[in-house]
Amino acid sequence: MPALPYRITISDEECTYLKSLIKTRTIQAQVVDRARILLWKSEAKTDKVIADGLGISVNTVRRCIGRYLSSGIDLAIFDDERSGRPTEITDDAKSWITSIACQKPCDLGYAAELWTLAALHKHIQAHAEEAGYPRLKTVTKAWLQKYLKKMDIKPFKIKYYLERKDPDFDNKMHDVLLVYKQVEMQLDDNGTITIPDSGHMTHTVSYDEKPGIQAVANKYPDHNPTVENGYVRRDYEYVRFGTLSLLAGIDLLTGEAIPLVSQTHKSSDFIEFLKILDAKYPEGDTIRLILDNHSAHTSKETQRFLATLSEGRFVFVFTPTHASCLNMIESFFSKMTKQMLKGIRVNSKEELSERIYRYFDEINADPIVYHWTYKMDEIDTDEAAAI
Repeated sequence: MPALPYRITISDEECTYLKSLIKTRTIQAQVVDRARILLWKSEAKTDKVIADGLGISVNTVRRCIGRYLSSGIDLAIFDDERSGRPTEITDDAKSWITSIACQKPCDLGYAAELWTLAALHKHIQAHAEEAGYPRLKTVTKAWLQKYLKKMDIKPFKIKYYLERKDPDFDNKMHDVLLVYKQVEMQLDDNGTITIPDSGHMTHTVSYDEKPGIQAVANKYPDHNPTVENGYVRRDYEYVRFGTLSLLAGIDLLTGEAIPLVSQTHKSSDFIEFLKILDAKYPEGDTIRLILDNHSAHTSKETQRFLATLSEGRFVFVFTPTHASCLNMIESFFSKMTKQMLKGIRVNSKEELSERIYRYFDEINADPIVYHWTYKMDEIDTDEAAAI
């Protein structure tokens, strides 16, 4: 009476590993046969069917299965006497994998800047033997992915950071936060501006430029939402008219947003914005600007203009290099992009300019006073009052 068929249970990882062995061209034929034996036995094929399919004896099939059940997958696949082939991936081998993953592929002679899992896996298999880790020639992509995840190594991704190139970063940040503290002290508990006894006011404006705003037109009309299609439908083709620059500031006491739309953002444009501020605020008051170190802000042309005004009319407080996040206007620009500029379509640069000014009118109809909170508890009130 023929023996009843039975199956062995192998894990998903073992199944993936065995299939990778079968696909490896440089591996011994008997290793491929043993991998097939275990895969077919997991499908409940009889020993005789497996033997006939591989052209081997039934005893060879049974011996392979028995070694798997008693000693595990590596001893079932590879002979004990196989020299130099460890049954497990050693710590040294894992350290080698880590060192490869922590290098850029371009530094190893490849064109790519970052690894893909497939490229890293291929490199490891190709160079494992010469590195002294022949076991890694048969490591699977699934195992490699699992190992990288365990080690929290992500050579496929870029995470940006900000290099502090300004040696005076902390002092400049302190100066900016000090200004925010002084603005806070100019408002009472109800948010009302307090006028000093001298009548001399300091108006603080958070200022920056937003260059390269594209004037883009549809080539074909949009289709507005309908009951059947509840979203705007837009053709992929469009027409470019060029770009505009927005120079803008926020009065930190009143929340009023002050715009200037220009073709460029050169020194002459910055001076034009300063003239707008000079005409806006009473003569004798101080206009204090929080701004970055753009060349237009410190150019000779700008300095010549400032020299024509009364001393102390404008005071510039510069943010540290690459620290635009310290400037409140950046939050306003982010809000503007989401609310108005995202997906905007116009028929000309003039229309784009008009709509930008219209947006500022809408904002100023109900202005919001921005309050800075980050690290404000580190700024001493007495220090702020003494300046």
